Amino acid sequence: METAWIVVLALLTCGYFALAGFDYGVGLLLRVLARDERERRHVLGAVTPFLLGNEVWLVAAVGVLFGAFPRLEGELLSGHHTAFAVLLVGLVAFTAAAQLRSPAWDVVLVGSALVVAVGWGVLLGRVLGGPVVLWAAGVPLLFALHGAVFLAWRLRDGPRRRAVRVAAGLVPPVAGFAVAAVPLAGPVPAPGYGLVAGVAVPLLGGAWLALRSGRHRVAFGCTALVSALPVVAVFGARDVVGVAAMAGPGTLRPLGWAALVVLPLVLLFQWTTWWVRRVPR
Repeated sequence: METAWIVVLALLTCGYFALAGFDYGVGLLLRVLARDERERRHVLGAVTPFLLGNEVWLVAAVGVLFGAFPRLEGELLSGHHTAFAVLLVGLVAFTAAAQLRSPAWDVVLVGSALVVAVGWGVLLGRVLGGPVVLWAAGVPLLFALHGAVFLAWRLRDGPRRRAVRVAAGLVPPVAGFAVAAVPLAGPVPAPGYGLVAGVAVPLLGGAWLALRSGRHRVAFGCTALVSALPVVAVFGARDVVGVAAMAGPGTLRPLGWAALVVLPLVLLFQWTTWWVRRVPR
């Protein structure tokens, strides 16, 4: 039972990083890829239909964390209250700025996307034991790459060409981050390190080749997987899994029934959103 709930929590968190990561990446690149107000509307119009659906993964993951793993939740929050508070403010501000879109909100949108990306980097660095500065710089680069690839897939003409150039230019520094960060994250077992590093670099190479050949869907799939890899590292950490004591049966039983209802709805909502907003081949 414990393993099953850990897998559910890991999958939900991976889904959040793989999908919401491009939301923040688009926010970071808004002023880089869009030259005027019309292009900025196109850029934000490409991402806003997915915004709330992508955040649902985080809400579901937090629900499982608080309900099934109260001790793990306490360990993760212990000593990181300020970082979590800043991250929460960034998440709320980013969502509000994206929904209340106007030129006056651009600064809030870009700034809050940076706060969220840096905040996740700081938390990952602290949990994994790596250099916090490296993670605080690397995660925004990773999200920016993911966002640029998403826009290369979803946009046309000038913004697409700029997105492809930016994405191709971000691949080398993100690959450098993956190589530098993984071996330095002390608590993760060595095999877990090799898996993450050994997967990230080939995926980034695949994304670069797919961009050059115009296969933007493939490139997006590659960067989505890379965005989820830090979560794999977290759940491979001995100190994190070691404190994952389960809640009592009185909590797990209703939580299990709720999960049987909520998780299919999350997946259905995601599938519907992507189907309705699909891009013709």
